[in-house]
Amino acid sequence: MKKEINLNFLPEHLDEDITFPEEFYENTDIIRLEDIHITGKIDYNLSDEIEANIRITGKMILKDAITLEEISKNLDIEIDEMLEKTAKYYKKEQNTLDKLEFLWENIVLEVPISLTNSSGVKLKGEGWELNQEKDDVNPELAKLKDIFKGGE
Repeated sequence: MKKEINLNFLPEHLDEDITFPEEFYENTDIIRLEDIHITGKIDYNLSDEIEANIRITGKMILKDAITLEEISKNLDIEIDEMLEKTAKYYKKEQNTLDKLEFLWENIVLEVPISLTNSSGVKLKGEGWELNQEKDDVNPELAKLKDIFKGGE
């Protein structure tokens, strides 16, 4: 797999498996990616702009929002966009495109804000327990109960 695409020799046809280095996962919610495959083409359009028509498939492994266990999310991303020559994946001096940076940018956009397989709230875990009983009042805060009684 070549990382750079030389824009002097477009069109570039893509049909390959992709692996991202570990540093890509830093500061993201993605634990890892599995079976990432790309197909498509990068070419100049009639307006002499660089156009990408790519499909990314595979699996994204994230943390469950409730249990923090690993959870898998299928990826099927369709990219149909004009590439900016000002973006960080474009290297003007060599007239190349960093394929991994470009693909990563699109994958990160697919990370859900919250994902869970859990059907409800987990009440116990390793080293913790959720206390939902309302009768347990902290004695230090019990005095506040009387103060706010009239506002109920």
